[in-house]
Amino acid sequence: MGQVLARTAVIVCMIVLAGCAGTLTQWGEETTYTPRAASFDPKNLKQEPVAVLHAVVGFGLEGYGHQVSRSLASALMNTSPPIKGIPVQEALSRLNREGLGGEYAQMVSDYAKSGMLNRSTLEKIGRTLNATYIFQPSLASFSQSTSGRFSLLGLRLFQTRITTMRLSVQLWDARTGDIVWEASGEATLATEDVREMRIPFDEIARRLWSHMLEDLLIGLPVADTH
Repeated sequence: MGQVLARTAVIVCMIVLAGCAGTLTQWGEETTYTPRAASFDPKNLKQEPVAVLHAVVGFGLEGYGHQVSRSLASALMNTSPPIKGIPVQEALSRLNREGLGGEYAQMVSDYAKSGMLNRSTLEKIGRTLNATYIFQPSLASFSQSTSGRFSLLGLRLFQTRITTMRLSVQLWDARTGDIVWEASGEATLATEDVREMRIPFDEIARRLWSHMLEDLLIGLPVADTH
């Protein structure tokens, strides 16, 4: 009986200490960029809002489309200087009201096959949204796995959760149909804790977007926060 109580006390102490230590987090990422087009001046991004379209996603990831686009719009607003993005919900609503729903759906379908956004449709979208530049985000993969890192007397004390995400984005000129910038990135987040805790999808995506956008904004003056 004494041994059981002693073991129980040890387990309780380890859980309390682990809980006090908080979550251990490791973040790793790899990003690649295509140089900005010579005709593109990033200063234009400060002068008018840019549109964020619904994300193209891999098979089985359809439920994440709005989150991918929403997290990109949020990352744009948190850049320095901030860039006003037209949220995907607003963009789609305005396109639908103007009777462009069918053309937009066809453009996206063709894009998934060819990697090109139809110039004529893109130009109409730009005029409707009053946006010269349009972001087309994509989610290639997203996965989460959990395993027990340490156990004592059959009780799993530490959870290791590994999250991997691959994103890409293209910035299109709605007037010319040109891709003026593009980037892709892969992030891996590993967390260890005694608690069953998930890192929100939006938080991981926004962090990766923010790092990818740093390349786009090179040369722009930092916003004055004073």
